Amino acid sequence: MGNFFKSVSIGAMMLLNIIVAALYLACSFAPFLHPKTWWFTGFLGLFFPYIFLLLLLFLMFWIFVRTKRAFFPLLVMLAGFSAVGNHISFKRGDDFSQEKQPGSIRFMDWNLRHFIPFDESMFKPDQDKHLQLILDQVKKYQPDVICFQEFVSMPAEGKKDPMYHLEHVLGYKYHQFAGEDIFDTKQYSGIAIFSRLPIARGGVIPFSPASPDANAENTVFVDVIDGADTLRIYAVHFQSFGFGAREYGVIDDVKAKNDSSVIQSKQLIKKMRNTFYWHGVQSDFIVNEMASSPYPTFVMGDLNDVPGSYTYSVVRGDRKDAFLGKGTGLGATFTSSSSFMLQLLPTLRIDYIFHPEQYEALQFTQGGKRLSDHSFLVSDIRKK
Repeated sequence: MGNFFKSVSIGAMMLLNIIVAALYLACSFAPFLHPKTWWFTGFLGLFFPYIFLLLLLFLMFWIFVRTKRAFFPLLVMLAGFSAVGNHISFKRGDDFSQEKQPGSIRFMDWNLRHFIPFDESMFKPDQDKHLQLILDQVKKYQPDVICFQEFVSMPAEGKKDPMYHLEHVLGYKYHQFAGEDIFDTKQYSGIAIFSRLPIARGGVIPFSPASPDANAENTVFVDVIDGADTLRIYAVHFQSFGFGAREYGVIDDVKAKNDSSVIQSKQLIKKMRNTFYWHGVQSDFIVNEMASSPYPTFVMGDLNDVPGSYTYSVVRGDRKDAFLGKGTGLGATFTSSSSFMLQLLPTLRIDYIFHPEQYEALQFTQGGKRLSDHSFLVSDIRKK
């Protein structure tokens, strides 16, 4: 009888292993499937790190229980290991040097969340201190080029305007801003690129077609002069999921089983499916725009999607990911201020710095925890 139950248990574990292996392979190939048609691949990308962990646990289990069977999860793992390499940097994290190496350019990317503190739900006029804390990070790292998403300019505030401070106090003489008036308040929100290097040309690229949700910011680009070279830099912010209190409540209350929670869960999935669709559309549009660039192309910004997604794969293209070059671990960049569950997830890396192959990342860091719901990224990059 003991051998029978043991045999059944081993068989059940093997069946579970096969299911996990199938999910792992599906996740590994998800970036090659357009969410316009294969909408569920967006969800696969979100779960990939956890499915990889399960496969790793099965590998360890078989090593101790049935050594020969360990070859199955090992071979499956190797078949999709390039996807693992997009999620995790296995490099040792070196200390970030404030001093740049000769010939390098220091890039910074940061979604500022409209200067709203992490613990607040809306901006308050008396929060000049929080604004200063953000500007202090810029002053600390002294980047040559900065890409901000959800940047807010308030020209009526005069010298208190962040635009004025960056230009006249911190010395960023060159900038390109895609600001739109927020509810006729004379506060302008959008993507901004600031540079200490001369900008030869810049522009704003609205998404076409535009999502009816209209919560993706217009793309901004600049052509920066670096000695004898000209570099094209794109700053992007793809459509957000637009979660409100109701959606975050569904995520946090995963144990709820009543009819209302089921309906809300379906609505949540529908909203995510719609967002994945638009990520695919926006990715194709931007990549088509970038194809006309006559210069080496850098891309920075908030893709609102993880490395296991079609969005990441297409926008990155043949460029290098600065985090994978010099970062370490999982490198999560987003922490929800509204969801306890999402605050626990270490895998939400949705902000990126991509650079051309003929350049190399010399160092990388991220920080600004709780100054926004996104971390800032800083990387020194130099031509090989």
